This record gives sequence, structure tokens and C-alpha cells, in this order.
Amino acid sequence: MLETILIILGSILGLYILIAILDIIFVLSFKSILNKHNKSLGVILMSKLDNIRLLFDIMIRLGVEVDEKFLLIFKEIRIEDLLSQDTPECASIRSKLSMLRDEAMFIASKNSFLEKHDEFRIAKRNVLESDNVYRINIAMYNADVLGYNYWIGFLPTRYIYKILKVKRKEII
Repeated sequence: MLETILIILGSILGLYILIAILDIIFVLSFKSILNKHNKSLGVILMSKLDNIRLLFDIMIRLGVEVDEKFLLIFKEIRIEDLLSQDTPECASIRSKLSMLRDEAMFIASKNSFLEKHDEFRIAKRNVLESDNVYRINIAMYNADVLGYNYWIGFLPTRYIYKILKVKRKEII
């Protein structure tokens, strides 16, 4: 009788240890994937910044009047803030880049001669393509954040991450 109880308890403990090990493996793999996504999103945002800056440079070169406040925004953006996607600074830069892109597209719609200029069309296409690439990478990042958050909140092992003070990641 005692032997049977010990076998059952040992099996339950063994199963729990196996589940805990698998959970830790999943959390570590998601963390690694998130770090890679973070780096790639930083590179994409830098490329997006360069492409939008090029759009404004071309418009200025072609004699289009651009409000100085938009040009000052480029000077405010710090490249190192693009390297960590879950910071408020990066969120602010993302919104500034969207606003600058929208403003460039608005100016372009008001000045039809810009669409006839090859360099402007290429730069505009690059901005739109970088937006698409960014959206795809954001979707992958957010999917991995959900997976990471699931595994650190997995009921049988949740206490491990609470003890280690592991924080949930936010989707962007």
C-alpha cells in the first residue's frame, strides 16, 4: 500500500518536473525569439526613418514648402531609442514616424508634380514597402509576446516567474 502511494506521488512529482522543464524551455525560446524580433524591428525603424527623411529631402530639393516643425522632429529622434521596442521613447518615435509619413504623403497629394519625379516615386515606394515589412514584423512580435506571456502565466509554474519577478511583455 505505501509502495503504491509512493509510486503515485513519485509519478506526479516526475510529471510536474517535466512540465516545469518544458515551460522553462518555452519561456527561454520565446525570450530569444523576442530579442531577435526586437533587433529586426529596430533595423526596420531605422530604415523607415531614413526613407522618410529622404522623402522630405527630395521635396525640399524640388522646392516644395515644408513646415520647419517637421524637420525639427528628425533632429529629436535618437537612433539608440529605436533599439528597444517596449520603451516609451520607442513608442513616441513610432508615432512621430507615422505622423511624418502621413504628412509627407499629404504634401505629395497636394503637389502632383512630385509623382512625376522618379526619385520621389522610388522614395515613396520604399516608405510604403518599409511600412508593410514593419507591419508584418509587428504581427510576428506580438504573436510571440502572447506566447511568452502565456508560458510565464502557465498555472502549474506561474509561481516560479513570480518569485523571479519576470514581467509580462506588452504588445505593440
